[in-house]
Amino acid sequence: MICAKFVILIAATGVSAESLRAAVQYALTTNPSIRASQSEMRAAAFELMELRGEFLPVVTLDAESGYERIDDPSSLSVSDNDSTKPNNLIGLRAEIVLFDGFRRSNLVYANAARVDGSIFRLLDASETMALNATEAYIDVYRHRVLTEVAARNVTKHEEIGQRVTQLVEGGRLPYSDQLTIEDRIKSARLALLEVQRALRDADARYERVVGRKPTGGMSVPRAPVPASLQALTDQAVRNSFRVRFARTQIDQSRFQSEVELSDWYPRLTLNAGVSREINRNGVSGTRTDQGIGIGLRWTLYQGGRQAERSALAELNSRAVAQQEVAVREVTELAARTWNTYRTDLEATAQLDEQLRINALIVEVYGEEFDAAKRSLLDLLEVERARFNVEFEAVGARAGLAFSTYRALAAQSLLAEHFGVPRSQITLEPQFQERAKSGPTAVFDVAIEPLK
Repeated sequence: MICAKFVILIAATGVSAESLRAAVQYALTTNPSIRASQSEMRAAAFELMELRGEFLPVVTLDAESGYERIDDPSSLSVSDNDSTKPNNLIGLRAEIVLFDGFRRSNLVYANAARVDGSIFRLLDASETMALNATEAYIDVYRHRVLTEVAARNVTKHEEIGQRVTQLVEGGRLPYSDQLTIEDRIKSARLALLEVQRALRDADARYERVVGRKPTGGMSVPRAPVPASLQALTDQAVRNSFRVRFARTQIDQSRFQSEVELSDWYPRLTLNAGVSREINRNGVSGTRTDQGIGIGLRWTLYQGGRQAERSALAELNSRAVAQQEVAVREVTELAARTWNTYRTDLEATAQLDEQLRINALIVEVYGEEFDAAKRSLLDLLEVERARFNVEFEAVGARAGLAFSTYRALAAQSLLAEHFGVPRSQITLEPQFQERAKSGPTAVFDVAIEPLK
């Protein structure tokens, strides 16, 4: 295959080849947008860990020291009344919630869903990043091949120009053919300059996405693709991080509604405390108070509660609808990806065959031109046709390869395909699962630094 020859040529000129796998791995582990998403995810996890305090006692220490003067002859003795004396207070109080309408539990469940959602969102972003890096790599590869095609087109026209010059000098061709081939050579050189500019642009985008300049030879193998559109769609919907993120939004909305509705229930607390007073309230001497008991707070009536419940129900309906939107988007993405893949596959086969035929036509026209059976314009036109077909074939091959990786991304499998496990990107999305065994069980999860 002509494309294979180009790959060999490009690889031979490089210092050290960088594989597509290595480029994607580097992008996923160093790109600042991924690091920003990782920090956001870890912040959500730590905010969940903060809720541990909701299940522990709250202990407060109160202390006060100063001077006090009270004029109250009906309550104070003559010696204490209207006299200034130092007073001090120190007290220790503890409170633990016994029942709060399941507010704390639902708060944990809602935040666990939020953390899992941030993990799925990060994983979805990593799939997008892997696909962007893949596209940038293939784009550089494609423009390198197109540069070789354009350079060879210049060389071919220069060779024809030498033949034409000899024929013009020998009187076998008119001087107008000399001008014609010179014009075509300049056009071929301009086309090469344009491709070289596009290659530099592709290099710049590669450096932005991947994080380093493209070096060495490059090659683009195709990725495996499901056997049918239905198989691709089923796998995409089942694995999609976008859909799984939308599911966590439903859970988060549902549990957050329960948090809001917990105000409808009584709140019971166990309270205990001890305090020591010196010269308090104008009375000389010391006093020690100790106590333990149950506290109750219950809002029996508050207007607007029915509207609150209706609003929460609508928010939950919105989350359900957003999940349906995500499923439809993934289904459409799978269909468009499959359509592109099938089109590129057929186009590549047809263009390869067309390129083979064009190469034969150019060869025959060259022989007929030498035998004065074809004009220079005839030869140049078939050369133009061959160049255009070859140019298009390179793009089709690159597009076909990219569509196979796009199919993996639609299934949320691209990062793993390139050897980047989820554990290297984010935490395990199991916070909701852990919370099901008890709201406090989720606090046993260790959040280690990501490497």
